[in-house]
This record gives sequence, structure tokens and C-alpha cells, in this order.
Amino acid sequence: MEDIESLTIGQMLARRSSAEQEASRLIGQLVFSFSRLVNNLHLCVAWHNDGKDLDRYGDAAGDLAAADLIKRIERQAASRFGEDSKRHKKYKYWTARAHKIREQRNIIMHSRWSIEPYGRHAVAISTPIFVEPKNELVYTLGTLADICADCEQLTNELAQLRTEHPL
Repeated sequence: MEDIESLTIGQMLARRSSAEQEASRLIGQLVFSFSRLVNNLHLCVAWHNDGKDLDRYGDAAGDLAAADLIKRIERQAASRFGEDSKRHKKYKYWTARAHKIREQRNIIMHSRWSIEPYGRHAVAISTPIFVEPKNELVYTLGTLADICADCEQLTNELAQLRTEHPL
């Protein structure tokens, strides 16, 4: 590990540029991962009850945000399996984690971004410009990568839940 204080300005700027490129790549990856998750949320909600209401789903689908879809999945699981059932609890555990990823995605997508001067991490500022105090959240590149992986994992788990316990 190099001594941060001994970096030249050129080295520091190169580190910042490299960190910014990697953070940008990971945020872009999250856009695609989250999009796949939302597509699967729509499929799950639309095919509720063996797709009996599929012909009407298109009219409502455009107004459903990810939070709405996740809440519908939980309600569908409670209705289909009963609130005390193991199957509902599996969906409930999944939906709690899906809400956390959705919240992280919202922070990431709606923040202003900068890179810490030494290029060690990215900083998301989620308050509007000129508003003090700033609400800053620090994301290491590893944390951003973990969020992307968690989003992919949730997509895969939803597919597995739908196969094992169709709503």
C-alpha cells in the first residue's frame, strides 16, 4: 500500500480519475442490474393468479414504481399462502432486502457525485445544491460492486421463489 501523503499531484489526479471511471462503470452496471430486477418484479406481479388478469396489467404497469411492485408481491404472497406460512415468510424476507436495494439505487441515482481527493472512494451527496448541512454518503468501490451483486442475487432469488412458490 502506498503512502497517501507522499503522492504527487499527478499521481493523486490519476488515482481520482481511475476511481471515477470505476465508480461510473459500477453505477452503470447497477442501472442494468436494477432494470433486470424491475422487469422480474413486473413479471411476478403480472403473472399473479396464473396470469388471470394479465390482459389488464398493461394499463396499470406504467404507473407502478419498484416500491409498489415489491409491496404488491408481499401482499400477493400473504394472500396466496397466508401470513404465517413459511412461503410467505420467504417472500417477506426477500421483499425486505429488495426494498433496501431499491433505496440504495435511489440514493445512487439521485445524488450528486464526487471522488474523494485521494481516489479511495466515491461520495454521494443526496441534498440539493446550496443546502447545508450536506448529506454525504461514502461508497467504496467494493460497496458499489456489492450493491450490484446483491441486485443480481435478488433477481435470481425472485426467479427461484416464483418457480418454487408461484404467486
